[in-house]
Parts: sequence; C-alpha cells; structure tokens
Amino acid sequence: MLFPSIKRWCCRLQQQHLQLWLNNRLQYQCSWQPQLPLTDQLAQLFANLPPAPRWRDTLEFVVDTPHLSYLLVPWSNGITRPAELRQYAALLLAQQQDEQQPMAVSFLHSGYGGNAFAALLPQTLLGELQQVAKDQRLRLHSCSTPFSNMLSSFGRQLPENALFACIGPQQSSFACRFQQQWHSVFSLHLPHSELRQQLETANRLANLPTLQRYVLHCLPDTPPGRRAAGETPP
Repeated sequence: MLFPSIKRWCCRLQQQHLQLWLNNRLQYQCSWQPQLPLTDQLAQLFANLPPAPRWRDTLEFVVDTPHLSYLLVPWSNGITRPAELRQYAALLLAQQQDEQQPMAVSFLHSGYGGNAFAALLPQTLLGELQQVAKDQRLRLHSCSTPFSNMLSSFGRQLPENALFACIGPQQSSFACRFQQQWHSVFSLHLPHSELRQQLETANRLANLPTLQRYVLHCLPDTPPGRRAAGETPP
C-alpha cells in the first residue's frame, strides 16, 4: 500500500480490565491486577501490537476510576487564575481523600462564578502513560475520561438540570447539575443493582428533584466511542 492508513488505538484503564481497542473493536485485553506494577501490565498488553512504522499510528488513553478521582470544586472568590484553581482542587482532594501524591488536574467543565467538575490523575501515572506511548512509538493523541467524552457531545450547552452517570461493573460514578450549576460528584458501589435503581439511588442521595438522566456504560464489552444515552425518569 502506497499510503498506509493511520491506526488510532485506544487504551482503556477500567475497574477490572486493561484494554486495547481499534476502530471501536476490542483487540486485546487483560485483567488489571492492583498488586502488580501497572507499567508491567501495560507493557504486556502492548506487546500484542503488530509492527508498524514509527510514529505513524496514534494512541488515546481513556482512564476511569479507580485510576483517577472525580471532584466537585466549589467556586471561590479568592481564586483568579487557572493554576490557582488547579492547586485548590488538589488541596481539596488531599483533604477529602487523604491523597498526598502530586496530581494532574483537568477540569471537565468550569466557568466563572460556578462550581467546577474536575478529574485528578496521579502525576506518576500520567508520566507512565506518556512513557508507554513513547516506548511504543505511537503519537499520544489524548488522555481523557468517560465523563469528558460524555460531556463533549453537548458542546457548550450543558443541560440545566441533569444526572450524568458512568456505569461500571463494580462501581459507578455520578455528576449532578442543578439550576445550571454543578451540584455534586460521587461514586457508588452498587454492582448488583439494576440501572434504574442505581440512577434513582444517586438522584435521591444528591437530595435533588428528579433529574433528566444521561448514561454512559463503561463495561468491558462497550466500545469507547459509544455515545451517552438519555434515560427517562420514572
């Protein structure tokens, strides 16, 4: 082939699996072993990749809990710069979860005068993912989360009142908006509950009126490019 096509690989770090996808088709996966170094497990996973010209293909990482943390960052009048807001988010995480290691902070959605929705990834893990791409001679396209992929489909116009849910096999994460503000962000361990029951429990725990629901299934057999689906409240 004179002009070989670029392959766009997607590596997902999930609750129970590490996976490699190509064009929304699962190619390789292995079970995540928390007691073993993640770099060794990723090296074993990427050993399955076929030979390819250096730096031709791209790689995206999609990182889910428990490899990262989601956080609601309340608005503070004393913070005026993005760097200060990132430092504030890292401080909140350290206070709430006793997390002491340096964190890379990404805001999934924020705006002046409003609460922010943040994802925090250990700096060491981010460095390891960057090194994986370098070792495999793949161009690192992005490092995202299921929530960031879900919210991007709405553009700048997020729903005024909504419950966003990333449903996992063991643990599910939820983010609630109310009156155009991020209201709460939390995770629940409800592995044996039906979807509607999980959504109703999350809505009730947020202590909010019934919200419109948007669901993204973060299951081992769900393609990473799958769009969030709306769920009609009862």
